[in-house]
Amino acid sequence: MNFITRYNLARDRQVTVANLVDELRRRKGDCVVSVDETGPFRLAELHADVCLLDAFLRRRVGLQPGQPVAIYRTNDRRCFHWFLAILRAGGIAVPLNPQLSLIEVRRILAGSGTNIVVTDKAIFERNILTRDALDVETWIEDDDAATTMDGFIRVGDAGAPFPPAIIDPSATVAIFHTSGTSGFPKGAAISSRALLGARASTVLTGAFLGPKDLALVALPWSHIMAVSIALYGLMAGIRGCLMGRFDAGRALDLIERLGVTAVVGVPAMLAKLVNSEPDPRRLRSVRVWLSASDHLPSEVRERLHRFGALVRLPGGRRIPPVLLNGYGMVELGGLAMMGIELSFLRSSGGLCLPVPPFQVRIADEQNRRMKAGATGECQIRRRGLAPHYWKDKDKASNLLTEDGWLRTGDLATRNRLGLIRIVGRIKDVIKSGGYSVYARELEEALMAHPDTAGAVAFGLPHKEKGEVPVAAVELHAGSAAGEGDLLEWCRQRLAAYKAPRRVWILDPGSIPQNHNGKVLRRVLRERFSEKIA
Repeated sequence: MNFITRYNLARDRQVTVANLVDELRRRKGDCVVSVDETGPFRLAELHADVCLLDAFLRRRVGLQPGQPVAIYRTNDRRCFHWFLAILRAGGIAVPLNPQLSLIEVRRILAGSGTNIVVTDKAIFERNILTRDALDVETWIEDDDAATTMDGFIRVGDAGAPFPPAIIDPSATVAIFHTSGTSGFPKGAAISSRALLGARASTVLTGAFLGPKDLALVALPWSHIMAVSIALYGLMAGIRGCLMGRFDAGRALDLIERLGVTAVVGVPAMLAKLVNSEPDPRRLRSVRVWLSASDHLPSEVRERLHRFGALVRLPGGRRIPPVLLNGYGMVELGGLAMMGIELSFLRSSGGLCLPVPPFQVRIADEQNRRMKAGATGECQIRRRGLAPHYWKDKDKASNLLTEDGWLRTGDLATRNRLGLIRIVGRIKDVIKSGGYSVYARELEEALMAHPDTAGAVAFGLPHKEKGEVPVAAVELHAGSAAGEGDLLEWCRQRLAAYKAPRRVWILDPGSIPQNHNGKVLRRVLRERFSEKIA
């Protein structure tokens, strides 16, 4: 897709998520949209499958406009097809992580009023076991099993395709659930306008990626960033290589065999990839790394620049790959800011710029705009966007300021060029003896130690100081560093009030995370709350 076509598509407000695939088919004809071990998958095939699922939902299931449908199945490309089909039919998609327990699913379905579920035999037999476990009227089985489970229906010939539903761009089309790092997940009501709100990013990424590129995407389809990246990738004409479940070894194999030029993942996945100590020749084709969903430690960023090349020069020289950092929230519909880190611009690491039409301000506790260089809350808005939670708009009252800015809960600074640097979470600031200690700064210091594979900083109650900073770490295999070594390392690099009082060394893979790979600090606080005198 050339620049003009991409630009026109990004500006066309008649394009919604309901008619997106049809519009792409009309404007682009046919093209390859993804590649895997079995070969290429084309836009015509995607369009045909989405139309088939749409017709099935409308004719066989009797789906009504605005009716929710849960997608609770094995994480693969079909989840995205169902998502597109539900929206094309005028329904509301409710993507669910297949790792969610029965209790969690029951609560989500009841809260969203969902009684239609798309699943497969593997997930049903692992997590649900019996249809009576959930209050569901229509069970849809979508897998390759030879037989259909009792009480389920399958997709079959549903007749001629319907035209895509005409939807209000501001109406809810999807319910994505928050990560639940501080409590039970809340269902964010997302509109077509929100899902396509950062479509201008398709023009920005055009500076680095195009139709000849192949992007490895390893994100759960229940995650807003996976859907955002897939939608914008389709609009930008960038081919995808989709992994249902991340595995560093398999990722390296796909990158090497298929010539992957861009790798998209959450920070934990990228850290696992570089911590596997890969042969640089296996990552030779990578031109762009894209991190999304959480903070990417500077130590991991530096190591990613060593693999691949944006451009290869004569004499074996190279320009290191570009590192893109996507910033967004479920409540915003996905991407709102984009960071572009170039190795030859050292100060660019961690800096982001708003993706039009999003606006960003750094505000104090009274929600007043702060001067450049000051640290405050990162607040975001865009015209026509009204974030809220499904069937519970009252819960969203604290989301917005009186003048309509979304409170992200992130601490940030803004430089004189208008670039934003996220420095931590407000709730993760450790108040110790009158000082503010940023958990991210402590984690960066620990991650700089050569033996550290992962680090989490948090505060624990203290009878005199209020809180004291502590940390939990995982070490690289074969590392001999002890708590004393790590404490001394931090004392040499941090002010005394910032240095941790304790550092607990955990077994590999035991730092608690939620289904989307975000660290659960509250679990660590509960575990170690009695360890500080």
